[in-house]
Amino acid sequence: MSELVRIDERVPAGDRIDFVREMCRGMWVPMDISFDRSCERADVDLAGEFHASGIGAMQVVVMDIMPITVHRTERHIAQAAPDLLKAYLVCSGGPVVIAQGGRQAVLSAGDLAFYDTRRPYEGSLGTDPVRPMRGMTFMFPSSLLPLPPSGISELTATRIPATAGVGELTSQFLLQLARNVDHYTPAEAARLSSCALEVLATRLAREMDIRDWGTPEARRHAMLTTVQGFIQQNLGDSGLSPAAVAAEHHISLRTLHQLFHDEGLTVAGYIRARRLECCRRDLADPALGFRPAAAIAARWGFASAADFSRAFRAAHGMPPAEYRRSARVVKELAL
Repeated sequence: MSELVRIDERVPAGDRIDFVREMCRGMWVPMDISFDRSCERADVDLAGEFHASGIGAMQVVVMDIMPITVHRTERHIAQAAPDLLKAYLVCSGGPVVIAQGGRQAVLSAGDLAFYDTRRPYEGSLGTDPVRPMRGMTFMFPSSLLPLPPSGISELTATRIPATAGVGELTSQFLLQLARNVDHYTPAEAARLSSCALEVLATRLAREMDIRDWGTPEARRHAMLTTVQGFIQQNLGDSGLSPAAVAAEHHISLRTLHQLFHDEGLTVAGYIRARRLECCRRDLADPALGFRPAAAIAARWGFASAADFSRAFRAAHGMPPAEYRRSARVVKELAL
């Protein structure tokens, strides 16, 4: 899924700053956005573009934007604190300053820095009040990097330069990955996401001076998280099955089942549980009250309305229609 947001003449000039603030909060995690004072002058035409896409388990955003400063505080973390890492890659323009944990990274074109969404951070992006700068963010669960969490924490807000060798490879790979994001099939995106995480882990391992970072347990956990991300993105495909998931990730069906067995899960059970949760969420959403329960079930990959009804009753103790009515009553009482 890809989303392109432009800040141009379609957004009234007086509303553009607030528009970007709200858009950024929804695209990543809750945060405050402020602009360079020069951008708030009446004679400055604030403009920009954000292109957000999913590549497997990664969210990628390519942005061309006027100078901004972002702040994520303890107040924002209390609202939502997903276990996510963000990597910022400077494409052109700059400088970019990323601060977290008492460290500050000053980045120029080709440089990379990580920061953790579970801790406060600040980012100052660009200085030119007339020409937008270009950067990319890559956001993903921290568990996907098979590296010691303590080591990753020590590397946040640290400049990772595009030095010759693996440093330059990392920057070029991420640039090419993002530039062609609209041309990947879901299967290709899942594999490329795994490749990108391997490249990032290799680059960070060098910074951490770790020679043997790919332990079997770390790789197993990274594979499980990647597979679960793929399943979540493809729940609407009624043909999604354990065999299809295994084939897309080039592993045997036995290996796939073992991954889930080690977590006390089954592949089919995990798929069904995620589908049911998405259906439950839609049934409780007043904005989707016009949509038949059967249509919601089909949207999330249930091939049969009867099968969905039986599975939903078994999971929630009531049929879908009754759950929808009870959810509506609860919301009305809360008003």
